Amino acid sequence: MLRKSEFLKNKKCRILLCIELFLLFAGIIMLFGKTGIVAGTEETDRLLAEGISLSPGVYTARIYYDTQEDIQGGFGVRVEEENLSALKSNPVTLYAGAGMAQCQFYLLDSVAHLCVYVENNGQTLEVKGVEIENGGQAVFMWVITVLFFSLLVNAGAVLLLLHRKSPFPARQQLIFWGISATVVVSSIPLMVDYLFFGADLIFHLGRIEALAQALLSGMPFSRIEPMWLAGHGYANSIFYCDTFLLFPAILRMAGFPLTISYQCYVTAVNLATALIAYTAFKRCFQSAEIGLLGCMLYTLSPYRLYNIYNRASVGEYTAMIFLPLLAWGFYRIFSADTKEKSYKRSWLIPTLGFSGIIQSHALTCEMAGGFAILLCLLMWKKVFRRQTFLVLLKMAAATALLNAWFLVPFVDLMTADSYYFGNNANVLIQSRGITLAHPFYTLQAGGSSSRFAENGMLDAEPITMGAALLAGTLLWLWLRFRKGFWEDRDKTRKKTADTAFLLGCIALYMSTSYFPWDKLSSAGSIAAALTGSLQFPTRLMVIVTLCMVFVSCAAWFWLLEGKGKFRPSTAKGILAGLGAVCVLFSMYQVDDILNTRASILRLDSAQNMGHSPILGAEYLPLDAQAEHMTYHEPVLSQGTEMSFYEKRNLQVNAYVETDGAGEHYVEFPLLYYKGYHGVNTDTGESLQVVKGDNADVRVLLPDHFSGNIQCSYTGMWYWHLAEAASAAAVLGIAVFVIRGRKVR
Repeated sequence: MLRKSEFLKNKKCRILLCIELFLLFAGIIMLFGKTGIVAGTEETDRLLAEGISLSPGVYTARIYYDTQEDIQGGFGVRVEEENLSALKSNPVTLYAGAGMAQCQFYLLDSVAHLCVYVENNGQTLEVKGVEIENGGQAVFMWVITVLFFSLLVNAGAVLLLLHRKSPFPARQQLIFWGISATVVVSSIPLMVDYLFFGADLIFHLGRIEALAQALLSGMPFSRIEPMWLAGHGYANSIFYCDTFLLFPAILRMAGFPLTISYQCYVTAVNLATALIAYTAFKRCFQSAEIGLLGCMLYTLSPYRLYNIYNRASVGEYTAMIFLPLLAWGFYRIFSADTKEKSYKRSWLIPTLGFSGIIQSHALTCEMAGGFAILLCLLMWKKVFRRQTFLVLLKMAAATALLNAWFLVPFVDLMTADSYYFGNNANVLIQSRGITLAHPFYTLQAGGSSSRFAENGMLDAEPITMGAALLAGTLLWLWLRFRKGFWEDRDKTRKKTADTAFLLGCIALYMSTSYFPWDKLSSAGSIAAALTGSLQFPTRLMVIVTLCMVFVSCAAWFWLLEGKGKFRPSTAKGILAGLGAVCVLFSMYQVDDILNTRASILRLDSAQNMGHSPILGAEYLPLDAQAEHMTYHEPVLSQGTEMSFYEKRNLQVNAYVETDGAGEHYVEFPLLYYKGYHGVNTDTGESLQVVKGDNADVRVLLPDHFSGNIQCSYTGMWYWHLAEAASAAAVLGIAVFVIRGRKVR
């Protein structure tokens, strides 16, 4: 161990600490710089403000206006040509009825002639005012950046001092550099100043931005972010858990551009995937070398890289972080000695795995849960062992409790209304499966086509096992049927690898266009809903990848045992060769992505995305139309008058009066989901809230009513019980783990 005094006695380390403290102190000094409104001007013709001198920083240009129609990309900032590279910004749309628009921009250098402009494109536009605000985000960006690189550099310095004091064994160095190289190779497409445009990219960027805006608005536990759909709100967080998006959302709050926030998130995902895969496969086979092999095969698998850079499927590639925990957990449950004291804790690892998947991607959880059930059916004799059965029950109960805060609202809203994702039940998906050629598509390129029924393998997306994983699987098959190979070897691992290979083959078959998905969807409404929600049979490649990585690791584990005619030195040489194949083929894939992806995205002003990047509108109620979700005033029934109205996020306040008998109501520009509540703030009396026209929130009013009303989204009371149950489960598991460590 390295003592603190030893670190501080080193002259270079002291100099390093002084530099870091100086940089942090410089950031603290900047906190006292000028913030708030730094420029404002009256309306002129087209050029609203010019000749503004600003220092480097993060600013927000704001315009107050009135228009009857949307003006696409009509508002932004620019500088003189010679300073063009100093400005990072995108023009934003002026929406009818909004009354105000913002454009965040970044100055990398001082400018003396910044201009704020509007292009009305011949449309009627009344400008009421313009201002530029310095919110001080540049300071937070500076402090976070300094802290991050200080942590990185200090960790490197500590490792170097430890190595000089007592050199690390070659094995530890191999693991460190191997994992580092794996993370770097998988992150190469992030080393540019833009993003590759994937089918789901804008939707997930919208999720990050909406979450950041909700946090800035003082709504840290919002179930519905108000930014969506012109302020109507969208229940994305209820149906698609945002837990792991808190990291990029916090970076956005600090002022980092949305592009950089997303790139940091993907890098963190790559690192987490590599570390968890290494730990899981190392524990399964009790071998650091096998752990590294599993880490490389899994993290650099073609389908995972395809999910990140071709599809931008944030939920799916985030869920892949936790799948190795299921492999590790179920391997221990079904192979460990039930008499061991530690066996009673075997439920913990798969519980964490399932929890991570649930809070990342519901569809991946459905697939993982389905194959976990299939695994239990195959291992039914062991399932009904008393200790094993108790462990599985604890796993299921703990998973339900840990995720009750998300699952209860999810199920509640899903059963409370009909949504557009229900239309997927009628979609036939068999033609979207892969062909027989795909498993042998080894020199995987970037690819851009998944319409295999029409285009075959032409420009095919890399939905494949890859060369290294295919080689490992074929090696296992060769060893599996080699005569005399299994004498004096562990039969438990052989049976486990057999089971993993069988599950992988089933998942591979189900991902092809030869599996009878269309017939299955006609077997009944439940079958149709399950197959339709899958959308793409190729999603099952995540299960194929996990199973075949386990099989490949098993093959090399048996070679490294050194029994029979196989020498460990020869096996290690072959192992190194497989690792090299994995890295080289993955580099070819990411290089092809860099060179051939047709569309890129530079998003400096997040407001440029608009307010409705809702992809297929899956979580929109069936009786709502996205086209209706515009900035508009409340709708009043006949005989109802409103003299005051204020809307803040998902809460509205109004003073309303009604006349004699009849149906009286006010429809507010909020998208109706179960959980809205109305109240007469003068008396505290509850008011009934129902779904109005086009699924707007409608508050019903009594006859001869006069008073102040408030309507807001608060959810249901029993959701809070679920939150309390999850908090108690987290605390209980933490105590369980700490006590277990003390006992050991």
